[in-house]
Amino acid sequence: MKKIRPSCKTIAQAAGVSRMTVSMALRDHPRVAPETRERIKRIAEEQGYTPDPNLTELMRYLRKRDISKEEPVIAILNGQRRPLKELGADSLMIRQGAKDRAEKLGFKTEDFWLQEPGMRLQRVVQILQTRGIHGIVVLPVESLNDVFSLPQEDFMGVATCGVAARLGFNQVHPHFYQSMHVGISNLTDRGFKRIGFCVTESEDIRSNHLYQSYLLWHQQNISESSRVHPLVKDAIDRSDLANWVEKEKPDVVLSPNAEHYHWLKESGLKVPEDISFAALAPALDADGEIAQVHVGYRKIGATAIDVLKTKLAHEQLGPTDNPAVTLIRGEWNDGKSVRSTSDKFVAA
Repeated sequence: MKKIRPSCKTIAQAAGVSRMTVSMALRDHPRVAPETRERIKRIAEEQGYTPDPNLTELMRYLRKRDISKEEPVIAILNGQRRPLKELGADSLMIRQGAKDRAEKLGFKTEDFWLQEPGMRLQRVVQILQTRGIHGIVVLPVESLNDVFSLPQEDFMGVATCGVAARLGFNQVHPHFYQSMHVGISNLTDRGFKRIGFCVTESEDIRSNHLYQSYLLWHQQNISESSRVHPLVKDAIDRSDLANWVEKEKPDVVLSPNAEHYHWLKESGLKVPEDISFAALAPALDADGEIAQVHVGYRKIGATAIDVLKTKLAHEQLGPTDNPAVTLIRGEWNDGKSVRSTSDKFVAA
């Protein structure tokens, strides 16, 4: 005899109630009396009932859509003190990737500026709560002070930089350590020995100091004569870069700032004949001119939406004790700014 699979129908028959009552009881709905809920749960356990996860998610979605016929909205938060139009290209790419992915999944997105003049943080939070917006994508911030006071209990967020890790939100950001490894390994394989790295303090903080962590490991495993003191300052200008190159005499410059490539050329140096240059995870599409460790910032935004969608579907709001971290790996793209391995290499 074929065994009948336990279902809401079989539980309802055994309990003498409707299938709707069974469904509500298994979800701990307050409209079902506590003693009835316990009796139905006991019968379900005796029958070996387990819910179908796909059906459960579908019913949750249908119930939510029945409450509101409007498209669900995801907030994209700019926590920096600069308006959206003045953000870096990486932040704008992340935002665009998030907006494109959200649209494909049936979500609307709206921008919110936490530091907008005349707009208190409490007012932004009130707007989100009043409109029932629970999903948040936090664009890269330069300091945790930019977002530290954001209430988290009513929201499910995804941070797109390492600085916001202490928010308690899930994170999607570049794999900084791996990207540094890709850059230095490829330059080493091409015969470069004196690799000079320059980075601003804010860029280093945004990487959780992983750029310099890898650099330290690398320099401990090469000869002292090949070590180049990195250029690390709060802000780096043309004269800082020129003076550092003159003093340290690197074979190649590795920098997150692709503008440094143009500064080297404008200083009178021939790139790559006199010195080579590679960009570390710049917000640039590869065009063959500047060699780079390419990171897909639009992919970061899209992945943030995917993570958020899953959490919202399960109505998991508030911070988590163990946030998930999704790292987007970098990949090497050749460019004319780095001397070819077939060229004669002149050691320093």
